[in-house]
Amino acid sequence: MRADYLDRFRDQFDGGFHMLLEQGAVFTNAHQSHAITATAPGHATMLSGLYPSHHGIIDNNWFDRELQRPERAALDPDYTIVGLDPFSDSNGPSGSPRQFHGSTLAGWLRQQDPRSQTVSISRKERSAVLMAPEAEHVYWFHWSGSFVTSTYYRDQLPDWVVRFNDTEWLSDFAGSTWPLVQAETLYAASRPDEYPGETRLRGFGDKFPHQLPTDPRALGNTITSTPFMDWATLELGREAVTSLELGSDDATDLLAIGLSATDAVGHAFGPFSREIQDQMLRLDADLADFFDVIDQTVGLDRTIIVLTSDHGVAPLPEYSANQGFEAKRIDVGALLNGLDGHVSGIFGEGHWFYWSSYGWLYLDRSMCAQHDVDPDQVLATAQTYLESLEEVAAVFSRADLDSGRPPQTDLEARVQRSYFPSRAGDLYIVHPPFSFWQTGAAANHQSPYFYDSHVPLMLHGPGVARGRFGRRVEIADLAPTLAELLSISPPETIDGRVLREGLAR
Repeated sequence: MRADYLDRFRDQFDGGFHMLLEQGAVFTNAHQSHAITATAPGHATMLSGLYPSHHGIIDNNWFDRELQRPERAALDPDYTIVGLDPFSDSNGPSGSPRQFHGSTLAGWLRQQDPRSQTVSISRKERSAVLMAPEAEHVYWFHWSGSFVTSTYYRDQLPDWVVRFNDTEWLSDFAGSTWPLVQAETLYAASRPDEYPGETRLRGFGDKFPHQLPTDPRALGNTITSTPFMDWATLELGREAVTSLELGSDDATDLLAIGLSATDAVGHAFGPFSREIQDQMLRLDADLADFFDVIDQTVGLDRTIIVLTSDHGVAPLPEYSANQGFEAKRIDVGALLNGLDGHVSGIFGEGHWFYWSSYGWLYLDRSMCAQHDVDPDQVLATAQTYLESLEEVAAVFSRADLDSGRPPQTDLEARVQRSYFPSRAGDLYIVHPPFSFWQTGAAANHQSPYFYDSHVPLMLHGPGVARGRFGRRVEIADLAPTLAELLSISPPETIDGRVLREGLAR
């Protein structure tokens, strides 16, 4: 979710966003301060107060140099999915926080009071796992229509999750549509429908109303790109509040909810689409309903609400070009072929580099041994070549990042914060602004640029000062600020700092 959505659609908000904007502490210049602005590192930073260089989650995926194998941020081959048919072919590897280093607010709360409960729910596995690595209740959506968990957490779903899954809520959307929630004339803040570059999801179309499939498997995959996914996630959150009696005693409980539909809609249609505007308007209403549940069960006067995001999203390159920016979709395969060709012409024929994680290139050191070449020579040659390409704005080597030198630019500082040596590659390349490495989506994120780093940060509740604050702050500052509000201390040194202007004096 980009921060500018709050201002662009503010006049139409009358629900949850409106409450937070009018009654909360609104940090208008909040950023994820690392280079690879992706789902996993963003969620891991929120409640840990750590940069990826310390918590280790540098991207959604990477190649582990020590283990010599590809890794996913929250996938653990030692555990399986809980909550599916036992004969399902989807009972493969499942989630755990084993890749995460450090601790989060969830662990700090339990250390203060063992009665503290933490629940984390999201459409995405990596979001649910990494928002609160120490949580005892962690659930995410599976395309079959069920919310599931992992044997890392428990061997069977609790009754309240089973009851929710048994409502078969997904089937209610079979064959229905996603229409505009307001009159078409009220979408002037967005560009026209059917814009070049949008993803044409099979049977879903790129124009309102969007048709939802009747086939259960297709519906389970398509629903994730609609506002109805966030509605379902909040409904399960409501079940958690009532069934676990969250907030019913004097021990602080934590409920982390990842509303991931905005990400999917942004990927498919871009941030200036009518789909994004409609998603925000529907989410505004759904949040209002959810906050009413919290008020009736726990009391808003006893609840701290935080709304933030793991990352933003770049505009469609077609849209950016129409606005006068240099923007294009960069073919990573072609770039790698050109690099291999250049290096092969100097050191010998072969595939010298492979791509893993967004922007990281890994040198195949077996090629260096085969051709009896010093890896540093190959890397220096490759870096010089890449720096000459118009598709590349900057290149950072491991030598640059291992040197311990103070960052020379804000960009270098962001790359340092995304650098975890055993998981990072040999060269990190940055594309020019408004372009992106083409990965199949209509729009993408994961860059260090403002449209990907600038995210909302709003707090509401006891101890929070009402107002708008324009100082540049980081999402890593959220965890220590919540710790200050709750009178607890992180057990280790963290990167974030307390946002004292957002605290009531």
